[in-house]
Amino acid sequence: MGDFMSNVNAKRLLPALLAGACFYVPGANAAQIPFFNPYPNLDKSLWYISSGWTNGSWMGCELLASAIGVDGQNIKITLSTNGKPTVRPYSCGEFHTNARTGYGMYETSMKSAFGSGLNSTFFTYIGPGVGVPVHDEIDFEFLGYMPKHVQVNYWVDGVSKDGTMINLGFDASQGYHIYSFDWEPTSITWYVDGVVVHKTKPGAVMPKTPSRLYMSLWSGTSELNSWLGPFNYTGPVSAEYEWVKYTPPATSTPSATH
Repeated sequence: MGDFMSNVNAKRLLPALLAGACFYVPGANAAQIPFFNPYPNLDKSLWYISSGWTNGSWMGCELLASAIGVDGQNIKITLSTNGKPTVRPYSCGEFHTNARTGYGMYETSMKSAFGSGLNSTFFTYIGPGVGVPVHDEIDFEFLGYMPKHVQVNYWVDGVSKDGTMINLGFDASQGYHIYSFDWEPTSITWYVDGVVVHKTKPGAVMPKTPSRLYMSLWSGTSELNSWLGPFNYTGPVSAEYEWVKYTPPATSTPSATH
């Protein structure tokens, strides 16, 4: 799961959210600049906010720009009955990079949402939904009913290869932690707070198609009860992101816990 398909015909941005100066570090390698700095300076040349559709019958909410907001200086995605969804009873959110990146270190400091039927995400994706025939993907997926675990996975040409549940030893919905994966030509290594928690097997086929980086929070329908658990709305719930970063292979090392 987790192959979110952006609707190329619905190019809607949220001007109020995206207002602000472009983040720039003089002399820095462009690929090493954090993808966004504190709100509201989310650079619209780097990021796209999904709005006005749902990704299939398995998704129980409608992606709306109004679901993307702020908590202090952090980006906040909220699932709620607000935002006037038209095709689902709930609104939820997703944003992704405009650019496609390949091998390197992908990192975020985030706090997941708690509740059955929910999925908070940090992943790369490319595929038919964005006009590319090959579906490649690398995932962190936080299932809301298992807040002390995270599922890591990757896809190669539309085939899921290694869905693994990681015991975090803490509640991911109660505080910020750093989640990273290092995508290399021959392996993928997942880290939590700078510590290796999973690595692909030697000789495994790897994704190789440059991809977009996504963050999202969404609810499932009964089609996904066996994976996400049944969803029962009790009020607004949020996933929050302090920062996101991509570093190219030559200098990629995981960040330690903050």
